[in-house]
Amino acid sequence: MNSSHHRWLLEQLPKWESEDLLTTDAARTLRERHAVDASQPGAAQIIMGSLGALLIGTGLITIIGFNWDDFSRPVRLVFAFLPLLLTQLFSLRVMLQGDAAAAWVRETAALLQALCTGACIALVSQIYNLGGEWPDFLFWWCLLSLPLVWVMKSNSVAIFYLIGIAEWSIHQVWGHQPWHASPMIYPLLLLGLFPFWPGWKLDRPLSTTLRWVMTISAICGLCAAAHYATRMHFADSWGHFDVTLWLWVLTSAMLALFPLPLSALDTEPRQKPQIVLGFLHLLQFGVVATFLDMGQELAKAVREAWQVPWTWVLIALIAAFAVHAVLRRRWAVLSVASIAITPVLALVMGETAQAVLPWLMTLHLSLIGITLIVLEFTGRRGAPRLGAALLCVLIIARMFESELSLLTKGLAFIVIGVAFLAFNICMSRLARQKQLTQP
Repeated sequence: MNSSHHRWLLEQLPKWESEDLLTTDAARTLRERHAVDASQPGAAQIIMGSLGALLIGTGLITIIGFNWDDFSRPVRLVFAFLPLLLTQLFSLRVMLQGDAAAAWVRETAALLQALCTGACIALVSQIYNLGGEWPDFLFWWCLLSLPLVWVMKSNSVAIFYLIGIAEWSIHQVWGHQPWHASPMIYPLLLLGLFPFWPGWKLDRPLSTTLRWVMTISAICGLCAAAHYATRMHFADSWGHFDVTLWLWVLTSAMLALFPLPLSALDTEPRQKPQIVLGFLHLLQFGVVATFLDMGQELAKAVREAWQVPWTWVLIALIAAFAVHAVLRRRWAVLSVASIAITPVLALVMGETAQAVLPWLMTLHLSLIGITLIVLEFTGRRGAPRLGAALLCVLIIARMFESELSLLTKGLAFIVIGVAFLAFNICMSRLARQKQLTQP
């Protein structure tokens, strides 16, 4: 249940109590179990606070820029630092109010100070003609804004930081950057945000929006690091992009296996974007790898990837996360994440690996689809609809590669579609029966 569902339930409790549908003790228990954290800003509050801070910052910059050429250097420095000082005083007042400060006020103060920080850096650079490139400006702007996330617990600044470090990492892939100015430091930049330092333990769960932004930022940053590692190892030579593609698959497996607390295992899929996006990429890769003409390129890429040190880093993380997943009994996640390791198993066949790989991947995906269905019927955490959809996609892919007539393929597609719809209806009825049998 999301916050809106909790609020709806809390609004109905007085009415249910008055109609004697609930006892006072039961209503109190529901209020305690479904309490809503009022200090956690909603999406509307973040948007309104961000929009207000953006308009104020833009207005200040426009007013200052109107007569900028007529000001002396000291006056320009005053205009550069004065807005930053004012926003810091505003933030200090919000901090002194503590939990009494409204969530949108805290978001506005933090984002406004972050905007003024960037404006101050840009103005000082312009006043003294310091030069430089925009990625360097973005990098230092993000680092100077990071303490606002720690102190103000600001979701909007955290989102800005995640987008900024992802954009910087993507840009630093190109050119001959040293490792300390490359996407290889993205994990350290991401670690700076977790878990909203200096309070080692989060006192409230992350919002759904922040979870998705963090996951997408991690995908962009880690994929940029994989591409940079490949380019540097092969001396920026062409013909090795397939190695990068397989490293991206390993990255998806690592994200899907990322350790979760026990309380998060039964949450809705939209609360676990790293699993949703990781599954989508892994399943897409698996289906593509089942085509016969992909075997040679993929087998070659996997052989070359073992020479890249970043590959061993990813493999070590996957192994560690897999052990944790086994202890948590996350069998469905383990089965899908294993797609990334299938090309490695094909290499055992030696020279015939390129011919064996598509059929091995087809067999592997078929077993995954069956496993996802069987897990649900054995009382474990599965994904029957995903398993059925995967089996349907595999059959369709094999039909496209076959030499059967169009009539036969058309009839096969109709049969597959009817079977899929019938399975979906059966699963819906089964879910309703489970709800009715629950006390």
